[in-house]
Amino acid sequence: MSSLIVANRLPRLAQEAHRLALGRLPPGRFESERMVTEKVLALQSGVVAASLESTVIGIEMATRMAFGDLPSASSVAAAAPMRIAKAAAQPTNRAMAANARRFSGR
Repeated sequence: MSSLIVANRLPRLAQEAHRLALGRLPPGRFESERMVTEKVLALQSGVVAASLESTVIGIEMATRMAFGDLPSASSVAAAAPMRIAKAAAQPTNRAMAANARRFSGR
């Protein structure tokens, strides 16, 4: 969904960049800057969240293996990719929900 939104806004961003290059301030520039900043921050937050979750998983697996709970450690390993993906997606989901609230006027 967000890729469609970005694709729809790229022509507008290009037009604004062209106007800036000509020395004119385009209308709606603040909203465009906010949109790009939100996307970059959501991406950075997702990377940090995924890294943190992978560290937690590593510690959890090491702890279970240290106590000899190998079947439980393997189940943690099996669930690890989904846990990391969910952690990475949460900041983007929050940003999209905030955008929906902002644009709907709620």
